[in-house]
Amino acid sequence: MTFSLSIFPELSSVTVLELSSTATSSTLNMNVDISALINLEIFKSPGNIGISSLTNDLSNNINLKTINIGNCNIGGIIPDYSNVTTLSTILFNDNSYIGSIPSLSSNTNLKTLNIGRNSLTGPIPDLSNNIALVSIIGNDNSLSGSIPDLSNNTALQTFNFSTNNISGSIPSLSDNTLIEYIYLNDNNLSGSIPALNSNTNLYQFKCFNNSLSGDIPNLSNNPNLEDFQVNGNNLTGSIPSLSDNTALRIFKYGGNNSITGNIPILSNNTELINFEGFFTNISGNIPSLNSNTKLKGFFHSSSNLTGNIPSLNNNTALVNFVVGENDLTGDIPDLSNNTALVRFEVKNNDLTGFAGGTVSSTLLDFKANNNNLSATAVNAILAAFSAAGGIDGSILLQGGTNASPTGQGSSAKTTLVNDRGWTVTTN
Repeated sequence: MTFSLSIFPELSSVTVLELSSTATSSTLNMNVDISALINLEIFKSPGNIGISSLTNDLSNNINLKTINIGNCNIGGIIPDYSNVTTLSTILFNDNSYIGSIPSLSSNTNLKTLNIGRNSLTGPIPDLSNNIALVSIIGNDNSLSGSIPDLSNNTALQTFNFSTNNISGSIPSLSDNTLIEYIYLNDNNLSGSIPALNSNTNLYQFKCFNNSLSGDIPNLSNNPNLEDFQVNGNNLTGSIPSLSDNTALRIFKYGGNNSITGNIPILSNNTELINFEGFFTNISGNIPSLNSNTKLKGFFHSSSNLTGNIPSLNNNTALVNFVVGENDLTGDIPDLSNNTALVRFEVKNNDLTGFAGGTVSSTLLDFKANNNNLSATAVNAILAAFSAAGGIDGSILLQGGTNASPTGQGSSAKTTLVNDRGWTVTTN
């Protein structure tokens, strides 16, 4: 049915209209006509699955400033709002819109546009006239073409077009000094990551799973940076110093990249939660992690790391420690303080010993296969897991020149397999 407000001429003075999901039933499948509300400034109906479409293009509502119909199950093509020059907020996210994004060149007052999670195609429109734009979100569509020039959008704080089919390069961001959030992951972008030294307010930069090349840019002018993810590209060069990024929580640079050099010193990164660089050409030692007491994940398998595994006694929040397929030597460190640890993987290295201590019952995935562990180390590892009392875990100690368990180690293996449901593989 069509719900038309044109039959109520006395409502022409209404400036705010909000239709809640309790006001309209989903069984009505309503088409809403608000063309009579010529003085309407705010129209909201977020999450209202009873509305299936707007029957007019709102061109009569020339005073409209806000339209919020996110998550309303509305389909069709996004109307042309070029006549509604007062619009400052458009929220059309989580619907079923198809077609392209209409021109926004007349909407010079537009501050917020969210058209994410629809089925839109075509390019991102020219944004050079939208100098008031603060946030533009178009993630999870099928948009193509290139990213338009953003040099006029000096008020921009959020730019999110992740999970699309956008190609070309990332434009210069030197004029976007207020930018805080850049999400361009899961596209077809190429070229280099632009310089970020003008973006001192940057909090999050996510451009993983593209075809970007060149170096990771200098990040010393980004003191507020919390989340930097560029994994799954074709990047080269080394990791820049992160000593000035004291707010850094997540740093991912692995997966298909060919990053070389050493892991930088991380002692200033006390907020670090996840540091990930697997499948790279990174080399050298694993730096001290004593200051990284909030660290939950350290992933650096299939690299060229050498030297010893540092002490992990201070890393009491650690959940995943994965450094398999490297050239590490020395002992598996004491894990008695790592009471949150779930996964510990050091397979395919040249480790010889186990520093001893207990392990947590949370540690259910332990891979140290294909090393050079002594019988003393193998026996101590199995005894530690038996004493911990965990259930249904997995221990891999086979391969390489690892010793076979004896005595207490053999008894502990039997207990784990027969009484605790573990998979334990040894030589």
